[in-house]
Amino acid sequence: MQTWFPIVRDAVLFALAIYGAILSTFNWRQAAKKDRRQITVNASTARPTFGSELGAPFAKVEAVNIGHRVVTVKTLAFETSSGARLTPMLVDRFPGMPDTKLPVSLSDGQSAHLLLPYSDIAGALLSAGQAGNVKLTPICVDTSDNVYRGEAWDVDPKEFLRMSSE
Repeated sequence: MQTWFPIVRDAVLFALAIYGAILSTFNWRQAAKKDRRQITVNASTARPTFGSELGAPFAKVEAVNIGHRVVTVKTLAFETSSGARLTPMLVDRFPGMPDTKLPVSLSDGQSAHLLLPYSDIAGALLSAGQAGNVKLTPICVDTSDNVYRGEAWDVDPKEFLRMSSE
């Protein structure tokens, strides 16, 4: 009985130490994640309606704070694969839905949005010589210059121009 007892005791203590290390690492990661800035960025299409008539299409960039820490957003835009950014020259172009005034502080669950007319996006891309398919990524930049990116859109500027004139 005395020969196997130290082996079992050491094995149990070793297993307990491993369990404690794993639990400690898990708790540290959860705490670090909770204290980190967390913004999700999405792009979608919005169209105003006027009775039975549809208005011109708009691209909507939306940033949502999904973390517990307050984040101040200073830029919402689309970014091309070359790093150029599409930002509006005029704000509040969508009837009845003003753009979020930037910079804005977002607490947990709050969002900010920007609406860009398809025609403006197409015009900017075509004037920059980008006539083929272009990847546009919705981005959000906070006051600490952290850049948050959403899922990229494959955009044909000529198609955007056609859609906006319908």
